Amino acid sequence: MHQRVHWIDIAKGLGIILVCFGHIRNGSGESVWLPALNPAINAVYLFHMPLFFFLGGFTFSSKRPFTDFLKVKAKTLLIPYYVFSLYFLAKPIAVLLSPSLSSELRTNQSYASNIGEQFYNILINGSGLWFLWAYFVGEVIAYPLSKKLFTPWKLASCGFALIAASVAFSSCLPLLKLPFCIVMGVEVAGYILLGMACRSSFMTIKRVPSLAWCFIMLAGFLILAFAITQIGPRGWRIACSTVAAFPGVAFAVFLSITIQKNRMLEHIGRHSLSFYVVNAFTLNIGKIVFFKMLHIDGEHASPFLQWVYAIILVAFCLALLWLEDLLIRALIPWSVGVKRKKKIQLETDTI
Repeated sequence: MHQRVHWIDIAKGLGIILVCFGHIRNGSGESVWLPALNPAINAVYLFHMPLFFFLGGFTFSSKRPFTDFLKVKAKTLLIPYYVFSLYFLAKPIAVLLSPSLSSELRTNQSYASNIGEQFYNILINGSGLWFLWAYFVGEVIAYPLSKKLFTPWKLASCGFALIAASVAFSSCLPLLKLPFCIVMGVEVAGYILLGMACRSSFMTIKRVPSLAWCFIMLAGFLILAFAITQIGPRGWRIACSTVAAFPGVAFAVFLSITIQKNRMLEHIGRHSLSFYVVNAFTLNIGKIVFFKMLHIDGEHASPFLQWVYAIILVAFCLALLWLEDLLIRALIPWSVGVKRKKKIQLETDTI
């Protein structure tokens, strides 16, 4: 068994925290609870999922025969998708049974009128916990390419080409419908190949130069994130958003290398799969507790106070996720690809 790399787990842990922060929005992508955080959440969405894709290239291996590779990936990605994506059908079913819930959910989606489309999106289109289906498709695409591309520049060139192709297809050909997980899977494969191309370079970088690169990448990312808000034409915004992901991902990676060791972040990173699959559900619980039960008026609070609320909310939800992770691995470990043992086993997820 290969020894785990601490900073990779830290980077995954940071990614999960960013996922929690992003889920402060409701399911329609509206910042109704803490509106002052909307620009920051927009910035996070530029790179937090590509970070996981890129890190996948550091741990990707095509040594297994393809059939064995598919079995392992189905076990660790597709089974969790279908087990935990059922949650996303709860809203349309609940609204169908009780239409008055629509206003309570603070969403503009007409769940009751398009329930068939909701079922298609979750069960066929792969847009529930979309990351898992897209990641599966991405790894399947990366498998044969990794056997043909042996040099970093070939891997990087192919990776950039796949990302550009996915973005161009989804933005320039919106009328040509393909399953969401297929289009996103091409982009995932691109980031995986980029991760493979950069693997040897990042594994040897030291802490001091990593800190310097961290500030450089952060500055580049912030400049691009600000530029996106000032650009009018849609095509240029999409292009700028795609480019901004790269310094954003690099910043998170360099920051993780600089941190080197952190038990809490490493734990979250090691169990990132179970922290991810119940993330949206847990953040909804947190928002109900904060904004409904405790009657916290975040919408009209000052920007500073909204940030305070967000930090407390994310910390509260991370604590819940920690407990849920223990329950998942103790009661239904098969749902995240872990074999049941007498003692709770650390999961070896693929995200």
